[in-house]
Amino acid sequence: MRPAPVRVPRPAATGILLAILAPIGLARGQDAPGSSGPLPPPADRSVDFLVDIKPILDARCVSCHGAERQKSGLRLDQKAGAMAGGDLGPAIEPGAGADSLLIHRVAGFEGESIMPPTGAPLSPQEVGLLRGWIDQGATWSEAGAGGGSRRPSDHWAFRPIEPDPPPDVRDEGWVRSPIDRYVLARLESAGISPSREADRATLIRRLSLDLTGLPPSPEEVDAFEADDSPASYEAFVDRLLASPHFGERWGRHWLDLARYADSDGYEKDRPRPEAYRFRDWVIAAINRDLPFDRFTIEQLAGDLLPDASPDRLTAAGFHRNTLTNTEGGVDAEEFRVAAVIDRVNTTGSVWLGLTVACAQCHTHKYDPITRREYYQLFAFFNSADEADRPIESGSSSVRDAGTEGDEPGPRIRTFVEQAGEDRRESRIHIRGDFLRPGEPVEPGTFEVLPPLPETGGRPDRLDLAEWVVDPENPLTGRVAANRVWHHLFGRALVTSMDDFGTRGESPSHPELLDWLASEYRRLGWSRKGLIRAIVRSSTYRQASAVRPELREVDPENVLLARQNRIRLEAEVIRDLALAVGGLLSTEVGGPSVFPPQPPGISELTYASSARWEESSGPDRHRRGLYTFFRRTSPYPMLTTFDAPDANVCAVKRSTSNTPLQALTLLNDAAFVEGARALGLRALREDPSLAALRAFRLALGREPTVEELEILDGLRASLLHALQADAGSVHALLGGEVPPHGIGRAEAAAIVATSRAILNLDEFITRE
Repeated sequence: MRPAPVRVPRPAATGILLAILAPIGLARGQDAPGSSGPLPPPADRSVDFLVDIKPILDARCVSCHGAERQKSGLRLDQKAGAMAGGDLGPAIEPGAGADSLLIHRVAGFEGESIMPPTGAPLSPQEVGLLRGWIDQGATWSEAGAGGGSRRPSDHWAFRPIEPDPPPDVRDEGWVRSPIDRYVLARLESAGISPSREADRATLIRRLSLDLTGLPPSPEEVDAFEADDSPASYEAFVDRLLASPHFGERWGRHWLDLARYADSDGYEKDRPRPEAYRFRDWVIAAINRDLPFDRFTIEQLAGDLLPDASPDRLTAAGFHRNTLTNTEGGVDAEEFRVAAVIDRVNTTGSVWLGLTVACAQCHTHKYDPITRREYYQLFAFFNSADEADRPIESGSSSVRDAGTEGDEPGPRIRTFVEQAGEDRRESRIHIRGDFLRPGEPVEPGTFEVLPPLPETGGRPDRLDLAEWVVDPENPLTGRVAANRVWHHLFGRALVTSMDDFGTRGESPSHPELLDWLASEYRRLGWSRKGLIRAIVRSSTYRQASAVRPELREVDPENVLLARQNRIRLEAEVIRDLALAVGGLLSTEVGGPSVFPPQPPGISELTYASSARWEESSGPDRHRRGLYTFFRRTSPYPMLTTFDAPDANVCAVKRSTSNTPLQALTLLNDAAFVEGARALGLRALREDPSLAALRAFRLALGREPTVEELEILDGLRASLLHALQADAGSVHALLGGEVPPHGIGRAEAAAIVATSRAILNLDEFITRE
């Protein structure tokens, strides 16, 4: 039995939380404490201002020390201001980096408040570049003092992916993977040791939740704890990767990017009864490990591939997930253009990690993307019209609904490419207004990136898709690998996941990011292969507990000296509540379902399409990603736990902590039914220790002595109260009959205890 802190049910912890949060709120505005360690050494090569220094200043400094704001009187976006310094004196001492205030502040030297005060601190490599530049005379090229350069090498994300060899480390025994070398080298340079490996019960729950979104059974936990060999760990990973539920878990991540929903949006918000076919294609493609380059091409241009199959037509529905306005009297062209704009912006965010939308009205203020280039990208999508295509039987990845008599079969919304003289002309929109057309443009990409391959004709979406995943494109591999890392650590290496431009965050581990991007390609763009490589590493297996010394020097865990605790996504939280009691249906795919929701929600949307006919049987307890998602009145449990609204691409979900979440865990129908099933299951499996059994089923571990005392005390007090309250007993049991020999009040007390267990922070958290 492992030691663990006592977990208090959320409703009982309000006073404690207030006491904890108050000082946190007071301290939030203070500068992070600095390090008393030595300065990182200067770069041992010639440092170029445009290539090495300006990107750091643009990304990390000028938001507070630029043209609009000059905190402490310091300006770092122009030579005169940088050399003059600020209220604290000169920031740069040319020829003397170690004596320069700028270096002291970005390194947190000798207790100096570290800069920037928010976000990840500069890496030792970045500090070394700044120090080397100052040592070499702090030469400031005026060519970089505004507007930026157009050379691909000007910014780290536009440089070719050329990973450095994994570095040597002192603690070779900790290394299981090249990943560990990159991480450990940073830790050793900072004088920090990695955390111990998490215990086996934590590891199996972590792996299960990360890879399938489902909890391990007590029997799986027992077997995993009994065999701690490397082969046991790797075999369990492979079993999870082969599970059909892997595609559900990782497909849900992708559906956020695809802004998938089951309705049109806008006021009418009509249902899309066949939209689920795209969702099912995503799940099937991920389960069969369709290489990411093919996964990309089929979604951007599946309809243009030779002999496009029903699967590929379905895949091309990625960009048919945009909103559609069917209100009377609207300007159809206005909303067609709005949909094309959304496709351009989504493509830029999902695959390139760039804020291309900023160039819709004018040349991008910070990144090398002109307005003309934006509309060149627009032209790829502007020549495609939407159409409903029939789904033929025999498709390998979508469920064929079949036909009866002369009734038409199911249809999928996809693209039809215009050709020849019918091709729609594309023009620059003056100030982003489609009613003010400017110069005509042809399809094209960004000058800062490698050019489109020559095809001898007018490039189309298929050419664009192949360019996106071309090995010479430096962005796609980095963006995709960064996203996989985020889902396995709760924090990306580049935290601005949709902005790899000059205003985004620099990677915390640039060499590791490039290795991951290169490895992704080397593995044939195998998503499963990259995930397998990451979860096998010692870095992934670390415990998530915050050590006191880490809280002081690396409060945001930028250096990866531990794992992160991750609040689970809305759909997974609901799935867990149903799974631990044995209610969850494990059927994969099919039309969306209508689980119970609070009355009146569906009436919030357009009246003619507002029916919410509650599903029955197994469909009542399907996984959360199969819940019908209506844009104007989304399923409330999902939005309470921060599910995106599906109106635009969601690169990263937010994570909130609100009283409404605790109330949902106590009172939402799925959690009431899940707790009831959990309590009755525990009574059937171990009637003498039912509370302990419920705890283990829910959390995947044994309770500590203190936790068991709390559970027993709670059960006893509930039993005492329920023996005199037949109405509450009936409500808790909901008509279910207790196992033979168990009294109704006793069964109700275990059900109520199970409700408290499902309300624990640990239940909705991946450790």
